[in-house]
Amino acid sequence: MKSTKQKTKAAADKSLTRSQRRKQERSAAKQKRAARNSARIAEPLLPGTWQTNAATFVALTIASALLYVGILRVDFLGLDDPQYVLNNPWIRSFSLQNLQHIFTTPYFANYSPFHLLSYMLDYAFAGASPFVFHLSSNIWGGIVAGFVFLVALALTGNRIVSVAASLLFIVHPAHVEAIAWVSSRKDLVAAAFALPSLLAYLNYRRGGSTARRWYVASLLLFIAALAGKMSVAAFPAVFLALDLFIEKRPLSQSLLDKAPFLAAAAVFALAVASAQPPTPHRPNSYVILAAFAQSGWLLTGFGRYVIYRVPPNTASPLVLQFAATALLVVAFAAPLLLRRYSPLAVVLIYWILFAFLPSQALAFEHPVTDRYLFFPSVAAVILIAWALIKTSERFGRRGLFAAIGLLAIISIAWTRTTLAYLAEWRDPRSVWYGATQKSSDSDAYYNLGSYYQDMAGQLGTAQRGTPLPKGKAETLAAAVWAGDTRLPQLLSEWQQDQHGGPIEQEFKHHLRRLAWDAYEQRIRNKGILSLPNVYFRRGLILSDDGDKQGARKEFLAAADEAAKFPFAEWRNEMLVRSHNALGIIAWQEGDFSEAMRWLKLADEEQTRAGGNWVPDLTTNRKRLEGIIASPSTAR
Repeated sequence: MKSTKQKTKAAADKSLTRSQRRKQERSAAKQKRAARNSARIAEPLLPGTWQTNAATFVALTIASALLYVGILRVDFLGLDDPQYVLNNPWIRSFSLQNLQHIFTTPYFANYSPFHLLSYMLDYAFAGASPFVFHLSSNIWGGIVAGFVFLVALALTGNRIVSVAASLLFIVHPAHVEAIAWVSSRKDLVAAAFALPSLLAYLNYRRGGSTARRWYVASLLLFIAALAGKMSVAAFPAVFLALDLFIEKRPLSQSLLDKAPFLAAAAVFALAVASAQPPTPHRPNSYVILAAFAQSGWLLTGFGRYVIYRVPPNTASPLVLQFAATALLVVAFAAPLLLRRYSPLAVVLIYWILFAFLPSQALAFEHPVTDRYLFFPSVAAVILIAWALIKTSERFGRRGLFAAIGLLAIISIAWTRTTLAYLAEWRDPRSVWYGATQKSSDSDAYYNLGSYYQDMAGQLGTAQRGTPLPKGKAETLAAAVWAGDTRLPQLLSEWQQDQHGGPIEQEFKHHLRRLAWDAYEQRIRNKGILSLPNVYFRRGLILSDDGDKQGARKEFLAAADEAAKFPFAEWRNEMLVRSHNALGIIAWQEGDFSEAMRWLKLADEEQTRAGGNWVPDLTTNRKRLEGIIASPSTAR
């Protein structure tokens, strides 16, 4: 039986209009949120003492750096590292001119000033030392691992989950490319600023007298992350998801304080898009879906990790594109089914999904690469650790031990894969050798050929480039000529400091043949992009072999292909190099007028483009002019 008081309240409720009841409900919800915020302000964002958290952060940073210690002896990669580091004049000093250029001008088809600033710091310590640059990348990766711990602790409040998530992050095999490849530093820098931006945002949402300062800090850190790489541009969507699904904050209020974040992301997106060269690749729903699926599998840590992999087929039927579009909509809508049962899982899933969008928006030639996984993997490892530990709570202590055991098994499996992949980066035949064993991507063959050719050019007495250090030459020969009866003779020559002998010449010739075979494989899978660099390098091989006619044919093909290349900087460089090479061949054959025609054309192109790809070009042209003008030549 209801009491008189209850009956009176029920009658009063019935007399209220619908709008009045809604007003009361909103007021009650507002009071609950205020009470919850007051309780949150009273509790620290990060459970535990700051000393314990700081010590854990440092320990995880060191653990990550130690895992990658073997990479410190690896040289720069022949792809992108020369442009970003070795031949980059803007990182060689902390001059006002260099800093102004880095922050105001796109570089190498990208705009990532903090990424270049990190190189400037490395260069200030030891010049273009690969050891220092790799050590710096190791430290950046370790710092991110420490922030993974803090972010997981802030989101879950569980120290076991947080440590487990960070350890999973450290050993994830998808991170090898981002840390071992110096040019992928931008992914590390972006994540190292984006994660503390999230921590600052969480502090801002706790309210209190310092809320405004935390908001400004979060925005500035996010801008710094964007200056590292645009891959974090969609991160404000994660902030929005936190507001909507965990705090139950009204959408209008949630969108309002995201506006500055979205404006900053838009500015950087426009800067990067304007710096990108035009390509025939366009966003394709089927390719995006395939990339999402493949990336999702790689996030599990049990995929096949390689520096380059074959992209999804862009020539998909229209019906497949419609189906892919529908599936993408389902994929982004499906997490909403969990919003009542597990709002944190919804936030982490959306973190993963939105983190993939920037890399797909520009429709790169390779929509799936390991470095794109670095930032979304933060959410993935937190989700895995939290889901296992949370599920184990239903089964008491035994369940917790089982969950920890399963996390340990996953960590061991991932560590084995990571160490095996790191061994490929330390392979004396370069990481491209392992890539051609695991992927049929044609660019891997080109890069392997370039490596073999460059190594051959650094051997003997007539070298192209700096001499190859004896230790590196010996390990290369041991790998390439493993089981060959000539290997002991070659090593004996080098031990006696003899260079240019017949055995070394045979080894150089063998390296050039390996390079030629790799280029042949690249040409057989030409695809839709022009190949000026492939033909140019083939011309160099034929020139070294004394086949001037064959070399001329390749250099002409390189110039023809370069004229069709969409990237202006690379197009100009290849035109200059090809025309210069044609001039040198004509010079060697005694056809001075033909040589002058090519050298003059190359010199004019280099001057017009403002490049310095062939430093002695003008000197050689003037020297040839003197030879032509001399009386002996005229006779």
